[in-house]
Amino acid sequence: MNDQPPKLLIGLTGNIATGKSAVMRLAASHGALTIDADKVVHDILAHDPSMQAAIAVAFGSHVRKSNGQIDRAALGQIVFNDPEALRDLELMLHPAVRLEITRRLRESEARIVMIEAIKLLEGGLSQMCHQIWVTRCAQTLQIDRMRICRGMALEEAVARIKAQPPQEEKVALADVVIDTGGLMRDTERQFELAWQRLPSPDSVEPRVVPDLPPPVVVRVVAETAVSTPPPPALPPIERPENLDVRRARPPDIPSILLLIQKATNGTVSLKRSDLLMALGERSYFIGQIGAQISAIMGWVVDDMVGRIDQIYLYPLDEGVVTGTAVLEEIEQSAQNHIAELIMATLPDTTPAAVVQLFQQRGYQPRSSLPQNLPRNWQAALGETETSQGQQLFKVLRPERIRTRS
Repeated sequence: MNDQPPKLLIGLTGNIATGKSAVMRLAASHGALTIDADKVVHDILAHDPSMQAAIAVAFGSHVRKSNGQIDRAALGQIVFNDPEALRDLELMLHPAVRLEITRRLRESEARIVMIEAIKLLEGGLSQMCHQIWVTRCAQTLQIDRMRICRGMALEEAVARIKAQPPQEEKVALADVVIDTGGLMRDTERQFELAWQRLPSPDSVEPRVVPDLPPPVVVRVVAETAVSTPPPPALPPIERPENLDVRRARPPDIPSILLLIQKATNGTVSLKRSDLLMALGERSYFIGQIGAQISAIMGWVVDDMVGRIDQIYLYPLDEGVVTGTAVLEEIEQSAQNHIAELIMATLPDTTPAAVVQLFQQRGYQPRSSLPQNLPRNWQAALGETETSQGQQLFKVLRPERIRTRS
């Protein structure tokens, strides 16, 4: 892959709600670059004018919004029950997806890459991969996950499952199969075993990938391009000796549920099963002084962008201290995951002290970012446009902020 050291490419697939996100999160925690092919498709539909125009011609102008972006819901209504239309759409998208994935591979310094695609085997992406990993679980668990984590009705969940080929077809072509039907620690155990058996990136043969178009000449934006200067650095909060930050574990669930209830005055009420399921979908860091948990933040990293979307502190004075330590730990973890940008979603009801906590760590509003951003950043920002509350951002790799000359 050019003059870069060789990369080991792992393709991850599996039917809907079989635990692919949990495996991707584990790979990211081990330093792998993780690429979600579905997110790449969303990026193309939102930001590629030529593809937008082609899809509008093929499927009708009504699938294109007034801003040029593709209305995925309208397009989905056409292709979901029409196999021929779906095949036509995939023939249009798959080459562009492979090209964009290739671009991200060449821009990344990661030696191990995991590419997730529900149609990895059908779309040709598997030819780029050295190993194929497949997740599986019981159909009843798939339905439970779709109902709990995605809010689907039972009928819709069953229809989604029936629309996909049997899991066994993917399992038969796998180099590694990870059964996510047990506890999270069982999934982690299978992952660790498969990870330890991976060949060295130096020992694998480079895969043939599509040629890229001539590179666009870029220059780094001057620091003055940032319209809002970062807030002045404040002295670090003095940490008590018995302050501890760690990843949440299933035994912490009762304490976490109680903290969430207190922090939200009972407006957010989760069941144990909901939180247990969520622990498999994202990382949670908790902060405590002694045995008392006073801060919890849930976050996930995807396509080199970190997202903090669950923030609970109680009591507030103590939570600001432990919350600052938790945020520092998340940022360090994001750096380890090769994240370039981290964003936080703060509900409108967020106390001013919590907003200030993020501002003191260098988080700024969207207006502080320049217009010409990497495409993966643009995609992440686009997904936050409909989010409720305040969006704050922190750039971890400022050298990625570029503009066309």
